[in-house]
Amino acid sequence: MARVSRKKQNLSTSNVDTAARIWKTALYVRLSVEDNGKNSDSVENQTTLLEEYVAGHPHLERIALFVDNGYTGTDFLRPEFTRMMEAVQAGIVDCVIVKDLSRLGRNYIETSRFIEKVCPFFGLRFIAVNDNYDTATVTNEGQLSASLSNIINDYYAKDISRKVTSALRTKMERGDYIGNYAPHGYQKDPENKNHLIICPETAPVIRQIFELRAGGMSYMGINKKLNDAGIVSPGQYKKNNGIKTNRSNTARTILWNKHMITQILNDIVYIGHLAQRKGSQCLYKGLPYHITDKENWIVVENTHEPLISVELFEKVQEINRQAMETTKANSGKYDYLPKAQNIYGKKFICAECERIMKLTRSINHEKTKAYFTFKCPTFAEHGANGCSDVKMKKEDLDEAVFAFIKSQMEVFMDMEQNLRRLLAMKRSKLKQSGNQQETTAIKQQLEKKRSLLSDLYVDLKAGFLSQDEYGHHKEIITSDIAALELKLAELQSAKIETEEQLTGEMKWKFMVQRFHDATEISADMVEAFVESIKLHEDGTLDIRLSYMDEFASLMATNERLRKEVAA
Repeated sequence: MARVSRKKQNLSTSNVDTAARIWKTALYVRLSVEDNGKNSDSVENQTTLLEEYVAGHPHLERIALFVDNGYTGTDFLRPEFTRMMEAVQAGIVDCVIVKDLSRLGRNYIETSRFIEKVCPFFGLRFIAVNDNYDTATVTNEGQLSASLSNIINDYYAKDISRKVTSALRTKMERGDYIGNYAPHGYQKDPENKNHLIICPETAPVIRQIFELRAGGMSYMGINKKLNDAGIVSPGQYKKNNGIKTNRSNTARTILWNKHMITQILNDIVYIGHLAQRKGSQCLYKGLPYHITDKENWIVVENTHEPLISVELFEKVQEINRQAMETTKANSGKYDYLPKAQNIYGKKFICAECERIMKLTRSINHEKTKAYFTFKCPTFAEHGANGCSDVKMKKEDLDEAVFAFIKSQMEVFMDMEQNLRRLLAMKRSKLKQSGNQQETTAIKQQLEKKRSLLSDLYVDLKAGFLSQDEYGHHKEIITSDIAALELKLAELQSAKIETEEQLTGEMKWKFMVQRFHDATEISADMVEAFVESIKLHEDGTLDIRLSYMDEFASLMATNERLRKEVAA
């Protein structure tokens, strides 16, 4: 085989280096809501494509798979993408592979920044299979093609958003109802889904609610009266009729609550008008979902038959205004006493009814001290008809969660030290068994094969080999390299053990380093560690921490290594 001086030919060696090294590769799959139903973009099909690509390229070593299912590509605020980048920063991953550039993202600026700035900064190789794009081998023309693809993906996402937003706004402005399901008391017209007609089954209860309020009954009074009478709530009505909502899977009866009553008593839909666009998002303008100011609502009058008179509605609004003024006058009455922040948010729920626990403040008789307790909102509103009396003092919860996290951090640190010790013992055992000599010999063979592969590429570029000849020789050499790498991997299993832990060990290590010296629970600690907390009627807590599956994997690896070393 002819040899050519690289110096004389002035050839770039980037491709040669790429072929010679082994890349620790992460497979990244993304499926957005709008992609659902497209078979080519399914999680399974994307994963299969990437697995097959890696299998056909021996220099790519599969380390992990990261899947963001149901996340938009217009930004990088995705949990699995974040985990993957943490693995990159830790040096566990140095190559990322996707189906195409649109799977990485559809925002031109952010996607281009990732490829042109982030990848070089971390020495990260990026491959988009269907776009034939690889940062390790890309030419100027290829870079331009990728930039154009990113612009097209960005334009596509924003163009769809612009068209959908414009179409929906037009429908709202002409008085079409665009909600997923009709407001309680109405139903969608079978002949026109954008038109509301009165529902004879539920309309009477809406009239009753307005009449009760006009008679001076409080929100909670109406709430109790409806539940005591066994009148089906809007949520339970949907559940009974097979309409899927966030609460349709609950086994308990969905009762009336203050929020439902308040919402109904303030909605102009019941006097024949539509107020829409109360919440909005705009992709092409870069605006996330947000509550819209009332002056920006789209209001169209006389779009459907009213359920109540305007006079009754206005009377109720006046009562609502007076009640609000009374509430405001009483607010701030105990501002001189401390308040508490709910650092658990949606992560802390009642195990009995699965509603988010509510932090309440109570004042002692002397008005000198405040007490803070988490209570089940269902029980607070409905008593034993709704749920059990599930509650816990905030200070007790804080202490329990903090103690649990601290204990798990201590377990992790002991486990990590033990893992390092066992790995060292296993390496020593392998060395003593004579594997070290064989490992060295295989490494030398690999180095020769990779050098040969590099020279082969140089000969191709110099014109000494045809594309067919290059392909034939490359297939043989890469097959030899793959076989040697497999054998080497078996001999170096102790080293590979550390990479098997990937994000679990790495994520826990980061969190432990950050919070090990903490003396009390904080919002940051809850955000970092806690996945969910459930409180049972008997006061027991089910605390699930983030990355517990990886934590369990670490424990299993420790146990396996212990047995291997002892054997």
